Amino acid sequence: MKAGRLARSGPTRRERQAATRAALLRSASRLVCKRGMHGASIDLIAAEAGYTKGAFYANFSSKEDLFLSMLDERFAAELERLETSMAGRGEPAEEAREAADSFLGYVNSDPQWPRLYQEFAAYAARSPAFQEQFAARQRALRARMADVFARWASAFDVEPPIPPMDVAAMTFFMADGFLLDRVLDPQLDDRLYGTMVEVFLRGLLEMAREHAAGSTVAAGSAASAGSTR
Repeated sequence: MKAGRLARSGPTRRERQAATRAALLRSASRLVCKRGMHGASIDLIAAEAGYTKGAFYANFSSKEDLFLSMLDERFAAELERLETSMAGRGEPAEEAREAADSFLGYVNSDPQWPRLYQEFAAYAARSPAFQEQFAARQRALRARMADVFARWASAFDVEPPIPPMDVAAMTFFMADGFLLDRVLDPQLDDRLYGTMVEVFLRGLLEMAREHAAGSTVAAGSAASAGSTR
């Protein structure tokens, strides 16, 4: 049998590097939740993952780089989930609630994530360089969320009464606030979040329809006034 046709005896270099990276990210998640951002040193992250400090630097340039990579992966997954949930194919209120329930299901799949996110935010408040990178990623996510909301409104043939970027910011703030309160009070009912998002988006759609109706009436009045001159 030719060498090129031999069955692979083990993972490739790329697969090994991906496994190392994933192990370091898992280790960092556990340590940040346990010790906080400052307590989760590079030495500890590497050791708990079963690797050397050199393996850490082969994947990340710094501890902050690791944290930002973690944030990038989470935000990308959240955006993909949002695009799927808000496709504009069903009843608006139902889609809004389903999107909220899907978000909490995603968050609940990794109970460490809300605490990690709050640790990142607290660390950003004390580190200007990290804060700049952290805020830039939040703004980029909100911009992509705004695109989703604009397409969603268009699917129902309505013009948002406020800019889509503002809608994205408001929903982002609602999620942040709810998750923070749930960290502080684990008994908080998850259904409240779904209701809050549904009420908010249903209200926006109603505002949009009222604005459209008002514009139609105003246009009709203007046309009527012009015809009498």
